[in-house]
Amino acid sequence: MPINLSFRILPTMSDPPGTPVWRMFLTLAALWAGLGWPLEGRAQSDQAIPGSSSAVSVAETVEATRALTLAQAVGIALEQNRLLGAVRFDREGAKQAIREAASAFWPQLSFQGTYRKSDSERYEMSTPQLPPDSPLKDLFNFSDLGFTGSNYENFIQLSQLIFDRSVIGQIKLANLQEEAAVWQTTGQEQAVVFQTVVAYLTVLQARELLQVQKQRLELAEKQLNTAQTNFDVGLRIRTDVLRAELTRSSAMRDVVSAEIALKNALVRLNQVLGLPIDQPIQVEGGALETYNPAPDILDRIRDSQRLFALAVENHPSIQVAGLLVQQSEETVHMARGEFYPRLSAGGRYGFNESQFDFDKEEWAIQAQVQIPIFEGFRKIAKVNRSKARLSAERQRYENTQRSVFTEVEEAALKLQEEQRNLEIAAKAELVAVENHQRFLNLYQEGLADSLDVTAALTELVEAQNNVVTTRYGFLARYAQLLSALGIIPTQEDVYATNDWLATLP
Repeated sequence: MPINLSFRILPTMSDPPGTPVWRMFLTLAALWAGLGWPLEGRAQSDQAIPGSSSAVSVAETVEATRALTLAQAVGIALEQNRLLGAVRFDREGAKQAIREAASAFWPQLSFQGTYRKSDSERYEMSTPQLPPDSPLKDLFNFSDLGFTGSNYENFIQLSQLIFDRSVIGQIKLANLQEEAAVWQTTGQEQAVVFQTVVAYLTVLQARELLQVQKQRLELAEKQLNTAQTNFDVGLRIRTDVLRAELTRSSAMRDVVSAEIALKNALVRLNQVLGLPIDQPIQVEGGALETYNPAPDILDRIRDSQRLFALAVENHPSIQVAGLLVQQSEETVHMARGEFYPRLSAGGRYGFNESQFDFDKEEWAIQAQVQIPIFEGFRKIAKVNRSKARLSAERQRYENTQRSVFTEVEEAALKLQEEQRNLEIAAKAELVAVENHQRFLNLYQEGLADSLDVTAALTELVEAQNNVVTTRYGFLARYAQLLSALGIIPTQEDVYATNDWLATLP
């Protein structure tokens, strides 16, 4: 929509001649800047948040006026995490290593050009006196014959490897290393997602704890007002007012501590997401703030053997350790393969002439068989060393498996503990709310002491804190169990709802 601006600039009595002209330019510049800045700011705010599947920019995601969802946080972390980016580059390097190893079985084509100039007393001899037109004169010119003087060689060479057990082993080894790189990438993605989920839940927990402390402060102020009113009308002594003031002061200190805890949680979340540490962001709890665990969750985590089977099948660390064993086995085969013959074939075509006479050409073909016989027991020692390394990798595999099983069992036990504590804390909160309200009513009627109200308020705040910490503790333990099993989702859209909480089979 067009905007018409009309204005007049009137000179004052104190303005020198010509002043309205430059004042007009300054005014126009100020108006242009004032109209341009909001447009620029709006253009910046329309950028999208980067994520794996949502093409929204990071700037808009972490904008102070927008709430960051868990799905967006996971998407940003998977895109911005530096260590994950390094692992992905390692995976790409492993892919190229396969092509590098397989290239040995491709035909090798090369060109060789050589220029050489030499002179030697070995080919000098006294020549007899011959007529200038004698055909025997060139017989004694060793330079023309190619023994001395300038010599030119130009050849195209082609070679083809037919069989080499060591090269075959290198190709198999490169494929195993690429498979291990894939699992390492998966493991790092799961680690990043787990860290993001825990950091996000910590922010939500800190925010709710801050609300609990603010509610405590409101109740403390209400108690102080009641005590002051009763004191003014002579129903209470000054001691009740002082106690209420101390309770309010304690609540104010706890509010400050809760605010700092929330800021620290946001700093940790920024660090995990790869954003500037001081970037102001907000989070959107959504359904996580009211989540209640399914009643049958305990039945699904009591079967340790089933959980161990899931971990063996899915945990990246176990898979990588198993691939390292396979690599060591292939190393043993490669060491033994050095006793096998090596077969190759090739040929070359070109010119070897003293005066660039390309009318004379040379060609050759060859087949080569190389059979090792004795190298000072080097190959035997290499086989034994490879066997020792294989035994070591098998021991490491068993240790990795036991470590993962321990992590799974501990996570399952902690999850059981958090669910039971959450049930207890929820019931205790209902009792604490009723208890505090009763004592507050009795205190207003003059039938209860201020100490009773203070104690009831303390119990209420403690009960509410327990509900918050155990609920988010349960969510964090659930994510820890999924991570220990190697089945924590790494897709951003899964975290748009609470579907990731139903991942455990």
